[in-house]
Order: sequence, then structure tokens, then C-alpha cells
Amino acid sequence: MMAGAIAQEKERDTLGLLFLTDLSPWELILQKYIGRLIPMLTLLFLSLPLLAVAYSLGGVSAFMLGSSALTLFLTCLVIGALALECSSHEATTFQALVRCWGLCFLFVTCCSFGIPGMLLRSSMISRAGIGWGVQSLFYLLPMFFNAAVYGVAALVFLIRAKQNLEPRAFIHRRNPFGHQFKQLDQYWKDLRKLVRALLRKRDKEASALAEEVLRKQLGQLGDQREWSLGGFLLARMQVPTLLAFAIIFGFIVLIFVFVTVLMDPKSAPFLLLVGGFWILALLTVPILSANAIASERMNERLGAILTTPLTSSEILNEWLGPVQRWIGFLVRPLIALFVVEALVKLKTQDTDQPRWLNVFVYLGISLLTVWIYPRLVQWFCLFIGLRIRSQVRAMMTAFVLVAVWCFIPSPLSGFLSDTRLLPPGWSEFLKFASPITIIRMAEILGTAKSEIQVTPNLIILVMAHFGLAAGLWWKIRQICLTNADRYLGRV
Repeated sequence: MMAGAIAQEKERDTLGLLFLTDLSPWELILQKYIGRLIPMLTLLFLSLPLLAVAYSLGGVSAFMLGSSALTLFLTCLVIGALALECSSHEATTFQALVRCWGLCFLFVTCCSFGIPGMLLRSSMISRAGIGWGVQSLFYLLPMFFNAAVYGVAALVFLIRAKQNLEPRAFIHRRNPFGHQFKQLDQYWKDLRKLVRALLRKRDKEASALAEEVLRKQLGQLGDQREWSLGGFLLARMQVPTLLAFAIIFGFIVLIFVFVTVLMDPKSAPFLLLVGGFWILALLTVPILSANAIASERMNERLGAILTTPLTSSEILNEWLGPVQRWIGFLVRPLIALFVVEALVKLKTQDTDQPRWLNVFVYLGISLLTVWIYPRLVQWFCLFIGLRIRSQVRAMMTAFVLVAVWCFIPSPLSGFLSDTRLLPPGWSEFLKFASPITIIRMAEILGTAKSEIQVTPNLIILVMAHFGLAAGLWWKIRQICLTNADRYLGRV
């Protein structure tokens, strides 16, 4: 909610108009901060009835309730100040959101502002029968400490936001990763032209394209000297740099796998690697897809694009081009990991079932995941971006709905099964609605500690899951393409 406070003004080119008013930088920062805190605190107020229910059930003291509410409030202040600092530093809302998430993850893993053992100590105090005065002192000191630390952190972030407001008010949007990807894409295009010219020596068109590549890379003297494909690649196409990065990345992966195996010989290092790629996809694909149209609306370029002779379907496919390239960038290493893991399982698995059966089932499920899930999420989040006009609301709605689809079915299935609100069979069906269940099941299939066996019921559940996901993908895609004119405002 706070990440677009200043970044949206930059995207609309209206921040300069705010500078023309009599507002000082501090007034602008504080008004943006307080204005965006109101909806954030409103969401926190929604949890107060749940806290009251917990207090009425017993086992929760008044000091525990107060310290929890205060911690939520202080966390809201700090995260809001951090997001405002990211918003004043970056050029777009998406960049501010990604930077805020990265810094939050860094602070959570490397720092500890709060007192994690407060709740545990509360239960120990209540059981020991410590008096009211000692108990109040036990809670008040950490609360004052938390308030001081959180307050200083929020003040530091607000000062940084004020310092970045004017110097970075008119920065241009830049994407260093996109520039590198464009260079790499051009590298492979030039390489294909050269190989085609070598294989088709009588093809004049291929020879002309190869000469154009040579002239561009080697200069005007390039056609007058003899060259070889290997020498050209090593000298001009930056293959040593690519190989160096590939070797460094390979060593990092090997060290990670080796350390994981040393820490827990029965662990599945491939599960961690595959999970890392899927988490990266979860954090990026929904937001990129929802932002494909929301950013055009925000920058007021949608009206100009709609005046072109392009059809709405062509416009949507053009906007999804960067998302599709990013999905391809994530899918290729995943497929390589799947093939390597299948070979490892073929040699090392220790189950009663045939080795080839588990390997084929694993490869089939894994390839279906990388073929269906990214495209379903892409079109679903594009549909959300078409329906919701606010950029931040569209991105957050898309991310939250995809996260709910991934993480909620499994614990909800366990809860319904424990409370017997659903029969055990139906709760198992609900668990298989989550992609995490399918991915985890495929990764541990055939391992030594796995209790999952390939059965007809399992195959039916998996096929039903992928059939439903593919059907949703096709239906949502058809809805977006057929109703694109109405959603974009052409009719």
C-alpha cells in the first residue's frame, strides 16, 4: 500500500507539480506517510475482534494482548516507512515493491528488533504464579525497548525518504537485467545467423545476414579477412564471459548441494533448488502479469495504443511478451534440473516399484507443472489487471490470490479433516488442489524416505488436478481475448 505513494507520482509525471506547491519535502513525506497509514491501520483493526475472542477463551493475559497489539502497530509503522523510502528511491511502483520485499527479507533474516520469547515467557510466568507487579515489569521493559527500536528505525527510513525525494524525483526507468537479457538474446540471434550461413553456403540470404553480423561486430575490415566460427565467438561474442558466469553459478550450486547433503544426508537438495525457482516465479510472474496493463493505464499510454490498427488480442500478446520471456528464462533451468534429478532417481531410488515407472511419472508431472502453472498464472493475473484499474491493487490482488491458491488448500484440508467437517476422502481432494502438493509429491517420489507410491488413485488425482488447471487456463485466456475490447475501453 505504501510502495506506490511517491513512485506513482513519478510514473504519472505529477511529482514536479507537487514541488511547485508551497509544501516542503518533510510535509510532503509526512502527508504521504500518514495518508497511507490510515488504510494499513484499518486492516489491523479488523484483527481486534479475533484478539478479543482469544482473550475471552482464557490463557491470554492482558499484557500479552497489549504487547501483541503494540508490536503489530510498530511493525506497521516501520514497514510503512521502509516502503515509503523505497518509493522515493525507485522510479516505478514495481521496483519499489520488489526493493521493499528484499529489504524486509534481509531484516527478518539478519536482524531481530523484537523479543521472540515474550509469549513463551508469559506462559511460564502464569504457571509459576508470579505476582502482578513482576509480570507487568516483565512485559513493560520489552515493550519500551521495542517501541524505542522501532521508532528509531521508522525515523531513519523517513529521513532517507526525504533525502531521496528531490535528487531522485526525475530519474529514468532503467532495467539492467533487461539490458543484459537483450544483449544475450542478440548474441544467440547472431550466432544462429552465422551457423545458418555455414550450413547453407549457397543460400544468398543467409550469407548476406552473416556478412551483416560480421560488419556489425568486426567493423568494415571484417569481410576482408578470413575468420572461423570458433575464433569469432571467442574474440567477439563474449563467450568467455558467459562461460565464466556459468562456471561460477555451477560451483555455487554444487557447493549448495554438497553442504545440504552434509547437513542432512537424507535430505533432498534438488527439492530446495526446484523450490527456489518456484518461489522466484511466485514472487515475479503474478506481479509482472498484472502490471502489464496496469502500468499502461498508470502512464496514460493506453489511449494512444488503442488508436493503433492493432487488434486487442495482438495488444495483449505484445504486453505479455516480456512475461513470457521471463517464464522461459525460469523454465529452462527447471527442465534441466528435472532431467538431472530423474537420472539421479533412476540410479539411487530404493522402492518396491519399478525404477522406470517412478522416473516416468516424475518427469510427466514435472513437465506438466512448468507447462501449465506459469501460463495459468500469467493469464489469470492479466485478467485481474484488466478488471482492476489501480496498479498497486491489481498487483497485490494477483499476488495474494496466487499465494492463497498455493498455500491455503493444504492447511485447510488438515483443519477440515481434524474437525471432521469433511470426510477424509474429500479433504484429500482439497489438498491436491494446491500446486505445492503436486510439486512436493513429484520431488519426493522415488526417494528413500518417501511414503508415496504410484497408484491408480494417485494418477487420477494428479490428472484431475492438471485437467482442471488446463481448463481454467484455456477458459481465462478465451475470456481475456474475446472481451479485450470491452475491458480496454474500445467498446
